[in-house]
Amino acid sequence: MKFPTLAFLSCLYIFCSCNSSNTNSNSANSNNYTAPDDASIKKAVDDAYASLRVSDGGKSHYDSIKNYFIPQAQLINFIEDTAQILSIDDFVRAFKAYIDSSKIQSFKEQEIYGRTDQFGNIAQRISSYKTYINSLDMVKERGVNSFQLIRTPQGWKVSSIIWDVEKSGKPIPDYYLGKK
Repeated sequence: MKFPTLAFLSCLYIFCSCNSSNTNSNSANSNNYTAPDDASIKKAVDDAYASLRVSDGGKSHYDSIKNYFIPQAQLINFIEDTAQILSIDDFVRAFKAYIDSSKIQSFKEQEIYGRTDQFGNIAQRISSYKTYINSLDMVKERGVNSFQLIRTPQGWKVSSIIWDVEKSGKPIPDYYLGKK
């Protein structure tokens, strides 16, 4: 009778030890999660932002924007509170028309704060951004981008971006700015 009791207690101890350590590691992982390819994914997002840069009096390399997206990419914005859905080709044409018609001499967007989630060949990066137009002294716009990316043979590429801009009465929440 001692052997079954000892075996049962040993199994119970092992089960509780494993369950306890799994619970602790899961909660630690959820608070301190780092995507396996975080650096590569962040670089892909940073490259997409950099591709939109306009400098030297309105010069841009519009055709290079497409290099950071899959050909079927969709870009969805809520700037006017109604979804505007564009293909990558339509987005590049609209961006060029905006730069030309607004006589923009310089344009730069950059990430303020980002967080990546990844599973295998898919990833999402929530990226709060700021936009400078014609001056690096004043932020013209801030917003939040949701980048969806896929791993391709050429590396991580953006498959879609969904974004909304900060407006009066709708500030970017602290958790999208890296604040608690």
